Amino acid sequence: MPLRLPFLLVLFGLAACAPEKPYVMSDYRFHQRGTVIACFSEANATIQQAQALADNICLQFDRVAKLQLVQPDQCSWTAPTQAMFSCVARPGENPAPILLHNAPIRHDTPLPPW
Repeated sequence: MPLRLPFLLVLFGLAACAPEKPYVMSDYRFHQRGTVIACFSEANATIQQAQALADNICLQFDRVAKLQLVQPDQCSWTAPTQAMFSCVARPGENPAPILLHNAPIRHDTPLPPW
C-alpha cells in the first residue's frame, strides 16, 4: 500500500509534462503591429498547425501569416518551439493599414461618478 502513493505521484508528474497543442503566445498589441508568436511542440505538432493559428489572427486584419523565425526552447517545457509570423497582404492585394486601437492593458470597472 505505501508503494502505491509514490507510483501515482510519478504517474501524475509525467502526465503534467505531456506535450500540449500549439498556442498563440502574443497578445493584441503584437497583433496590431502585424506580429504573431506561436508556441508548439515538434513532438506532437507541425509548423503548419502553428501557422494555422497565426492565419486565424492575421485574418482579423485581412492578411495571411508568413513565417519569419523559428527558435527552439523559447516557450514552455511542453511546447518549447517558438515560431514568429508576420501578417502580410496576400499576393496582388492591398488591404487597408492595420489601425491601432490603443486598448488599455487592464479592463477595470469604471469608478462611480462623484
